[in-house]
Amino acid sequence: MNTQTLERAFNKAVSVFTGDGSYDDFYGFFDPDALVVNEDNPFIMDQAAYQDHMSFLADSMDTLEWVIRQPDFQVFGGTGLVTADLTVRGKPKNDGFRQRHCVLSAVCYWDGSAWRGANLHTSTLLAHIYQMSPG
Repeated sequence: MNTQTLERAFNKAVSVFTGDGSYDDFYGFFDPDALVVNEDNPFIMDQAAYQDHMSFLADSMDTLEWVIRQPDFQVFGGTGLVTADLTVRGKPKNDGFRQRHCVLSAVCYWDGSAWRGANLHTSTLLAHIYQMSPG
């Protein structure tokens, strides 16, 4: 239970978005009661709703990938925190492309034998800078 084990577990989970992993690894990393805030949906989702949303995206996209930059892995007792810059990009089946620059954070916990995700939050940078100062 240290930053290296957290990094390995998280990277294995998100490797589905680099073409190296599987959705089973991704969803298996997260606790069944985990909550997700996603840049593509204005609602807090439980795992079932997030899986439904991701299935919709998978069916409507030729490609969907995450480019994670400057990840930081921290451990505080039995709690892990992952933060990073994220670009979500993909090719819809109908036309065009998708590219969103985001901030990613994941709160994780050590369950006694492995790291589990309790929360995943991705939000666009625009959400962080739009009208951040009054006037």
